[in-house]
Amino acid sequence: MDTVTFPGGVKLGARRRLLGIPLAQLARDAALQPELLRRLEAGEFDPRSLHRLARQVLSRTLDTTLD
Repeated sequence: MDTVTFPGGVKLGARRRLLGIPLAQLARDAALQPELLRRLEAGEFDPRSLHRLARQVLSRTLDTTLD
């Protein structure tokens, strides 16, 4: 990928790794497929378009916003 389309997703991935949370665990907690979470963290998917539960879990778990 040449450019990051959604930098907010990249921020989420960095925060998850900083906190030591496995991708599979966070995906399960947020009711997301691990591949979707990986794409989100790569900046390929807009985190604001996730379903409400996923946005809430990601925001709360990572203590951040999805902007």
